Amino acid sequence: KPITNNPQVSQIVRERFKREAAILEFLGHESKQIPNLFAYFHENDQFYLVQEWIDGNTLTQTLQEEGKLGESAIRELLLSILPVLEFVHARGMVHRDIKPDNIILRRSDRLPVLIDFGAVRETMGTMVNTDGNTTSSIVIGTPGYMPSEQAAGRPVFSSDLYSLGLTAIYLLTGKIPQDLGTDLRTGEILWQIHAPGISDSFAQVINKAIQSHPRDRYPTALDMLTALQIAEATTEATVVSPVQGLPVSQPVQV
Repeated sequence: KPITNNPQVSQIVRERFKREAAILEFLGHESKQIPNLFAYFHENDQFYLVQEWIDGNTLTQTLQEEGKLGESAIRELLLSILPVLEFVHARGMVHRDIKPDNIILRRSDRLPVLIDFGAVRETMGTMVNTDGNTTSSIVIGTPGYMPSEQAAGRPVFSSDLYSLGLTAIYLLTGKIPQDLGTDLRTGEILWQIHAPGISDSFAQVINKAIQSHPRDRYPTALDMLTALQIAEATTEATVVSPVQGLPVSQPVQV
């Protein structure tokens, strides 16, 4: 339901709702990891989306039932969800609310499904400011998972990568972002002490994704996906010598 019934705004809200819903319809039709949108309509000053129900557990429920996930499981999750984000971003849409509750592991195939896009909800906050320009009074996102530029109402594609990085950290550590410490000098999130055994190459990918300023993150989901694949290859190429117990970069013949 829109926050205002201003006639000047109502037509704008209807147009924006149709535009954003049409994008969601296209995304769900083209990607099996985004719910199908079966219908959208406006009735009695209320706006409705009719979406496919996804049978499965959210990542929050998965952690509660199965406990913390290991590096390999998180890696597979990211390798599966990053192409979906790249697809979404290529259509000019920022999800804006990526968090453990908004990714469902579908029961039939265990694929992660991205739900609850924020653009339509933001449309409901449309209003006219004192200058006569339309703006949104609603900031879409979840505290702890959204970066500062998104909290200021200026999300970019890498805002979703920041949120995805914090989601991965939650699954690795079992801790929500507010329970993680920060370096008082740099502002960096101190999460690795809660996830011992994580490879340096994998941690570097996560740490770059959660940098406070967008310029220091991966600019696109494809860039993060490529970095993750390189990190995976680096990890697989490192074996442990049975004699010295030291990492070596070449396979050891015994």
